Amino acid sequence: MPALKELRHCPVCGESLVCRYVQHHDRLFCERCGEPVYENPVPATAAVVINEKREVLLVRRARDPQKGKWCLPGGFVELGETPEECCLRELAEETGISGRIAELVGIHLSRSYSYHSVLVIGYAIENGQGTLCPGDDAEEAAFFPAEGFPEIAFHSHSLLIRKALRLDERGGKHAGGLLAPFGAYVVTSLDHRRIARDACAGGARVIQYREKSGSRRELLETAAAIRRLTRESGSLFIVNDFLDIALLTQADGVHLGQSDVPLARARELAPEHFIVGVSARNLEEALAAAAAGADYIGIGPVFPTPTKDEDPPIGLAALREVVDRVKIPLVAIGGIDLDNMAELHALGVRSVAMVRAFQQDTAEAVRRVNRLFLHPQANESRG
Repeated sequence: MPALKELRHCPVCGESLVCRYVQHHDRLFCERCGEPVYENPVPATAAVVINEKREVLLVRRARDPQKGKWCLPGGFVELGETPEECCLRELAEETGISGRIAELVGIHLSRSYSYHSVLVIGYAIENGQGTLCPGDDAEEAAFFPAEGFPEIAFHSHSLLIRKALRLDERGGKHAGGLLAPFGAYVVTSLDHRRIARDACAGGARVIQYREKSGSRRELLETAAAIRRLTRESGSLFIVNDFLDIALLTQADGVHLGQSDVPLARARELAPEHFIVGVSARNLEEALAAAAAGADYIGIGPVFPTPTKDEDPPIGLAALREVVDRVKIPLVAIGGIDLDNMAELHALGVRSVAMVRAFQQDTAEAVRRVNRLFLHPQANESRG
C-alpha cells in the first residue's frame, strides 16, 4: 500500500501534515485542524452477469490500468449515487446491457496505483436485457465459459467471479430469476446442524430448516447457526413455516404451507428477492400458488410418508400433470428416497426434497441425488 508520507498537505486547510500515533495507528495529522487525515478506500462496483449457459460477461479494458486485459463491467461510485445505481449504470455504459440487482456477491479490497486502495462491491445481475455493445472504457464485451476465461485484470474481480459461479451452481440468482433445478433439497431433522453441515459439504443447493417443536429461542439459535453454514458454502437457506425466524436470521427465504402466513402478506414483510416457496397437495393448489407469485412449489406427498400422514399421496400420474402444467420450479416431496427417486426423474422432476434419506451419510446422499438430477450424463457415462 502507498506510504503515509505520500500525502503532504491537509485537504481541508492546506497545512503540512505530520505523522502521529492516533487511535492505535500511525496516521497523518493536521496540527492546525487538530484532526487526523484519513485515507479511505475509494468505492467501486463490479457487475456479474451469468447467462443460461453459465457464461460470465467480461469487458476488455480500453485504458490503463491493465489496458487490454479483461475484467467485470464496473467503475467508481459517483457523488450522490448508490453502489447499486453505479453498478447498473456502469454495466449499461460498458456493455449496452441493462438488468436488476439480484444479490450482493462480495466486497473486496483492491490495491490501486492511482487511488491507494479501492473497495470493490460486486453484485449479481438478473433479467439482463439489451444488445451487447462495448462502450465507454471497454473496447470489447463478450461472454466466456467458466473453463475458458482470459487473464483477469484485477484479483478482486477474479474472487467475485469464482464466488458468483459457486452461488450460481448451488442455486443463486442470475438472469431469468431463480436457478432451477435445485437437485437435492435437504430438509433437516434430528441433529439439524450436523445434517446442514454435511449437506453443504456434499454440495446441496438448498437447506431447509424444519422443526415443529422447541422454544422459539431454540429455533432461532439453530436457524442462525445453519445460516452461518449456508452462507459459507453458498447454499440457499430456507426456513419452514416461520417467517419471523427467516427474517431474523437473514435467510434466503421461507417455505409456507397452505395454513401458514398468506403469501401476499409474507411479500409485504420480506425484503426484495426474498424467496417464498409454497406447499401444494394437488394441481389446483400448485396453479394457485404460482399465480399468486410463489418462487417455487413443494408438491406432495408423492408417496406415503410418516411426516405427512394426514395427506393422501398424489401419486405419479397426478405429479406428471403438475410437471407438465406448472411453469415455476417444482420440488417433489413425500416418501422419496434414494431407491425410488429415479421414477420421479423419469417424469421430468428435477428437484426432490427428502427428510429421512438425508439423516445418514448425508453428504454422500446429496451427491447421489445431484448426480441423478443435475448431472444425468455422468450417470450415463458410468453405465
